[in-house]
Amino acid sequence: MAMLQRTLAKRLNVSQMTVSRALRGESGISEETRSRILEAARLSGIALPPSRKLAAGKDLLHAICTLTPDRDGKNTDSPFHARLRDGLRRGARECASEVVSCLEPTGVWPLVVARSQVDGVVIVRGAEHALLPEAPCPMPQVYIFRGPSNADVVSVDNFGGGLQLGEHLAAKGHRRVAFIGPETRIARERLAGVRTGLELAGAACPSDLTQLKVNAGGQSPIHIDDLLAGETRPQVLRQRFTAIAAYNDWFAVHAIRRLGELGLRVPDDISVTGFDHAIPQWYDGPKLTTCAIPVEELGAEAVRLIYWRIEHPNAVRRTLTLETEWVEGDTVATVPKD
Repeated sequence: MAMLQRTLAKRLNVSQMTVSRALRGESGISEETRSRILEAARLSGIALPPSRKLAAGKDLLHAICTLTPDRDGKNTDSPFHARLRDGLRRGARECASEVVSCLEPTGVWPLVVARSQVDGVVIVRGAEHALLPEAPCPMPQVYIFRGPSNADVVSVDNFGGGLQLGEHLAAKGHRRVAFIGPETRIARERLAGVRTGLELAGAACPSDLTQLKVNAGGQSPIHIDDLLAGETRPQVLRQRFTAIAAYNDWFAVHAIRRLGELGLRVPDDISVTGFDHAIPQWYDGPKLTTCAIPVEELGAEAVRLIYWRIEHPNAVRRTLTLETEWVEGDTVATVPKD
């Protein structure tokens, strides 16, 4: 059945989860998309669900508000956020809805939210230190990455992705690995995965090689300078660590650039890994070894979850965790055995 659903999803250019929902008679997709899926399923001989009625007790406005963080105007133009917006719009189209984009609020909800002029709110919450309004949100809300204890959340397997990176570095012979990133729960989940992958192979990411800074932003060069502590001789550095695992690709490529400025080559002198597969367009270095996040699907699933919540207002909190995908690049060298 799963294989038939994948084939149907590919043919109709929708996600397999959308096909599954249509076949189960669930909400969260537009009637036009549902009709196309059911007709294609009927022609393929797949069993169809019984007829259903919308369970929501209100008229839908067919619009959602998305709140994205804006750190000095940097985040909104990043490849990551551009892909996330594409996913949000795709999910909205499937739900016969539109997206109203706003920057993350600092004291009050946007007027479209406060006046209940949308069906729900999707909040991108990677930086959990950012503040949200104290007033309760008047409508369903879904958080991406991290949310309050009573909120619906769509996230990724940060630990599992970090585990893959740690295992890969260990398999390449790295025995002492540094980690750089912001001081956030997400960063610590990825760090825990990297450490576990290394430790299972007898390697380590010790605390003295861990650089986590609050409100780090794009401070990867500062992390690198603190990590090196003035030492740039490769033969000496390799006694301390042979690789740097970065919190995400943004940190990784800035680290690579800073290492180059200091005369260190990647991966010849120091290996580097990223996380998320959202590399800035200006980067022209070696292909980055990283873990890809299904960014577009994060956005699409968040929108679908809004409309599911409208139909199931009393259901328990849901957390949907998406898998990461390993991407092998050219920034990790093999460490020769002694």
